[in-house]
Amino acid sequence: MARHMFYLAMDVIKYLFSVLLIISLPGKAQQLPDSLLVTIPDTSLSIDETLFLVEENSDIYFSYNPEIFPGELTLDWQAGEYLLHEVLNRICKPGNILFTLIGNQIVFYRKGQEPGIKPMHPSPVTQALSHKIRGRILSKGEEEALPYSTIWISSTWQGTMANSDGDFRISIPTGSGADSISISCMGYRTTSLPLAELQDSINIIYLQASIIPIQEVVIRRTEPLNLLRQALAKIPENYSKYPVIETAFYRETIRKNDEYVAVSEAVLDIFKPGFSAIGTEQTIVLRGRKNMDYNKMDTLMVKLKGGLETSFLLDIIRNRPDFLLPELFNDYEYRMSDIVCIQDKNTYAIDFKQKESTKPPHFRGRIYIDLESLAIRGAEFEVDPRTISSISGSMVYKKPRKVKVRSITASYMVRYYSEDNIFYLSMIRADNRFRVRPRKKLFGNEFRIVSEMAVTAIETNEVSRFRSRETSNTRDIFSDMLGGYDPDFWGPYNYLIPEESLEEALIRISRLME
Repeated sequence: MARHMFYLAMDVIKYLFSVLLIISLPGKAQQLPDSLLVTIPDTSLSIDETLFLVEENSDIYFSYNPEIFPGELTLDWQAGEYLLHEVLNRICKPGNILFTLIGNQIVFYRKGQEPGIKPMHPSPVTQALSHKIRGRILSKGEEEALPYSTIWISSTWQGTMANSDGDFRISIPTGSGADSISISCMGYRTTSLPLAELQDSINIIYLQASIIPIQEVVIRRTEPLNLLRQALAKIPENYSKYPVIETAFYRETIRKNDEYVAVSEAVLDIFKPGFSAIGTEQTIVLRGRKNMDYNKMDTLMVKLKGGLETSFLLDIIRNRPDFLLPELFNDYEYRMSDIVCIQDKNTYAIDFKQKESTKPPHFRGRIYIDLESLAIRGAEFEVDPRTISSISGSMVYKKPRKVKVRSITASYMVRYYSEDNIFYLSMIRADNRFRVRPRKKLFGNEFRIVSEMAVTAIETNEVSRFRSRETSNTRDIFSDMLGGYDPDFWGPYNYLIPEESLEEALIRISRLME
């Protein structure tokens, strides 16, 4: 798979860098505002252009599958003011399309395919809750935060991850029979804690560094390429051949210079085919929201490639990057680096670096391979800053001629978690920085875009593909609805709690939106 699959970025549209937002709203359909008038000039407009005109002049947004509308339908309008329901009826009439209002979003659908407000299949985390536990994970002795630690309900696959400050919140379902939680972090011993010993306030949890016996370091010294080939050959044994449904929390943030200006978050159900299946991931949105500081966004029309679909490409077991393709091993230098502890299992760390003689951009990073099972437990990699300029053009989908977009850094992380000796995707993170500058200006603005996805539950029994009308298109912005800051917004779902600086930004932006 070409390494260009990893050129992760996001859509940036007029007045804002558009972060992927996928929304699911609780509640019932509402009545259309009878008094809402839409001014339309004397012109011909496509359906998309007509709906965009309505959005520009109201607080109404639209959600629909473009396939339900007949062909490239164009509507001829005479200049004047039209009631909203008159516009919608004219759009829907040729294809016998129906519509309903959910929140401030109008959803189009065909008869018999009414949009569901709740997921159409049982979700593993939709149970009522008994209580929520918050904590901070630190290294014992050094008192340093342990970012991206994994926290789960013992004997289940339900859990969450700590943020970059080591903070977490986990929901404990009623009737689950759970009596303890487990905490794991790379390089540290897994710790289990009885729920009865945890407080309602923030719990400080210490993890003990795992010391690898010296004999483990000395023995089994092996040539890294041979080890990689063995790991690739063992993929059919170590990863699920069958599809699964993962519940995941997905967040994308945008910082302009050093200040957060946009945050999009969603809880998703993801259908993932088996590791070798031909088919793509499907997503259903369970809940989502967006916060934007419009006052601090650039008014540049720049469009960069990316989105949730690109994040799925970081599943390096389903989509092998160049550094995991045997036919391209000669393009890289590999060396045994270390043995670390992951999930109480000793794990080889193999460093790699792309040779300078190969065509840029050049990648470098580290691959983790389980010492016993030879499963690939994850990888961390980045584009060499010295050659990153070569990808700037490939990351830009559309931009004005007078604007320059330059990539500064691009780094990625992927982790897998084992359950009953089978490994599943656990976490994906991408961190990209760009500089956007008008050509006639000396200085521009730096934008940092971070996307992260943590799997919080998994279902392996009686899994089938979602019905198409339930799913969202991972390549698109599915809705553009504002969402204020509310710590209880996520209800029963586990999520990554925001870092302190992000939480402050969410509160600030929420007040601006109000």
